[in-house]
Amino acid sequence: MQIFLDYIHEMYYYLLSMSDDDLDNFYINDESCRAKLFDAMKTDFNTYGPVSKQRVLEAIEFILSSGDVEQFWRAVVPHAVPLDDVEDKRGYLLSLYEYLAGCVPQPRDFGPDVQLVNAIGPDGIDVRL
Repeated sequence: MQIFLDYIHEMYYYLLSMSDDDLDNFYINDESCRAKLFDAMKTDFNTYGPVSKQRVLEAIEFILSSGDVEQFWRAVVPHAVPLDDVEDKRGYLLSLYEYLAGCVPQPRDFGPDVQLVNAIGPDGIDVRL
């Protein structure tokens, strides 16, 4: 099975497009700031086709099921953006998954044959317009 971790990054346009002043006033651990971020991510997610949506959710499920969220954290939040460290990384991912999918992720055993793909793919994100 292939897991496409970079699909998570594609939903951070909201942060990546902020001015320096806006970023200075954005606190990822603040509920209202995080709600705005998740709203923007959900808006992007809703434009994705079924394959891209599945890849985002599988990437989050994989990280949560790995038992070591810290190991894969760089795939979750863009480190090019100067943010505070997320205090509860697992809780952040659970909340993000629930917000995107409308349900709580179920624990999964991905098995030993997982291939991590650090690319979006030749055709990019499958977007429905």
